[in-house]
Amino acid sequence: MGRVEEVTLPARFMLTAAHLIATLTIVYDVSETTKRAMGHDLTGYSSERRTLEALAWTSVACFIVEILGMFSGVSLFMPSANVCYIFCHFFGAIFVTLFCVLEWDLDVFPWLFALFSFVPAIAEMLIAFLVLQMNIMQYK
Repeated sequence: MGRVEEVTLPARFMLTAAHLIATLTIVYDVSETTKRAMGHDLTGYSSERRTLEALAWTSVACFIVEILGMFSGVSLFMPSANVCYIFCHFFGAIFVTLFCVLEWDLDVFPWLFALFSFVPAIAEMLIAFLVLQMNIMQYK
């Protein structure tokens, strides 16, 4: 079968890209996503739209942190971290897509952001700190 990295690295990259694309769908269609989720009652539309847009852009910032960590090699060869990222981005891509397609309530997206974007980004920053400052692994 080969080494673990031969499977986890492409899977991590592809699932991160899929989750990013699903999130960018919300970023670039935030008005329509907000209108679809709110239905016919558009009271509070502007505040809901701003909240959704802020969370979506913050999610993109979290992806930037993760992609920088992945391409710098800090967490690239940690199999357990890669498996966690794979699961987070797999379920993140699925649920964010379902959020867009099935017109879920807008109160769901903060949970999706917290579980599938913020937690992996914090984990990536923690791993970077441990590798670069605490020297838990040799990094050159």
